[in-house]
Amino acid sequence: MFHCNMGLLGGGQRDLIVALPEHAKRWDITMVTLNAPDLLVDKCKELDIELITPPQPWQEPRGGIKEITAASGRSSRKAWKRLFPSFKEQLQRADAAFVLITVGGLEVLELIPRTLPLFAHILERNKGIYDDVPHRNMDGSFKRPMWMNNLVLSYLRRWDKKWHHVLWNRPNTIISANTPTSARKLAAAHNWPTLNSWIAGSPEFRDEEKRPAGVGVLWPAINPHAWPTEPTTDEVNVWEHFDLKPITPYLLTIGSACFMKGSFEALTVAHASSMALVHVGGGETDNMKKKATEMGVELIVMPRIDELEIVSLVRNAHALIAIARTEGFGLTPMEAIMVNTPALVVDDAGFT
Repeated sequence: MFHCNMGLLGGGQRDLIVALPEHAKRWDITMVTLNAPDLLVDKCKELDIELITPPQPWQEPRGGIKEITAASGRSSRKAWKRLFPSFKEQLQRADAAFVLITVGGLEVLELIPRTLPLFAHILERNKGIYDDVPHRNMDGSFKRPMWMNNLVLSYLRRWDKKWHHVLWNRPNTIISANTPTSARKLAAAHNWPTLNSWIAGSPEFRDEEKRPAGVGVLWPAINPHAWPTEPTTDEVNVWEHFDLKPITPYLLTIGSACFMKGSFEALTVAHASSMALVHVGGGETDNMKKKATEMGVELIVMPRIDELEIVSLVRNAHALIAIARTEGFGLTPMEAIMVNTPALVVDDAGFT
């Protein structure tokens, strides 16, 4: 199993960690990542899964210049090559490879033998290239003219197209996204077909060498033991000693604060409800705080908190606000529903 940066610990990363116990019942797994958080390290130890990671965790290069020069892809490519001697032997013994692809993930393809069956799970297309939402300020205005974005991102777009072309023409390969919406958008970006007949079922191939016939869907997974209907003793204890918990009824939003996640809209809902808004996930929190002050909304921005604290925070919320643009229904609303917390979502991307 390959993932470039498990340290992100977003929905896709948590989804993989949740599924590991079931995978471990069926396979002898080696997990390879350029950045392994403690949660993954502990889970691999618990399941006796071999974890291969570099001594120094890889960090995605940030900044405008680095984005337009495809620095993330070039940097991860070098990091994968440096790590290759550590997993070369395991790769030679493997029956199949699973790659969860986010930024910096496609570049590992050149190290995986083309004869080895590959399942490529692409959570979604690169929004920075194919959507305008990442290029907007939180109020919806453009950070710079779109013609300028299209010009400066031309190299990054070519880099992205190149590696998706490698994937599409690879034999013994299956490609999936995590929702039908993401599958349609990914396929449209690269002129691939979508496979409506393959929704978490048998894949289709376009030739005898088993090249993919289109993009299917592999649904997210939720661990019911991590999100039980009733709180466990451990969760109750964590909530009682959680110093940062709100003392009044609150609404909750989880994810990086930005226009795409509808952060200002979440503040509007909180204002109309006369409740505090708790935000987990970082992002453009300074802009969010400024807007909250203007609107007279109590905003509580949480630092990074552990899994049980997140579960208790979701369970005790009046409601979860999950507003998103250009992406399908996420993992977080389903987790909220598991613990009987209402989830407010919008149908901007269909959530199907």
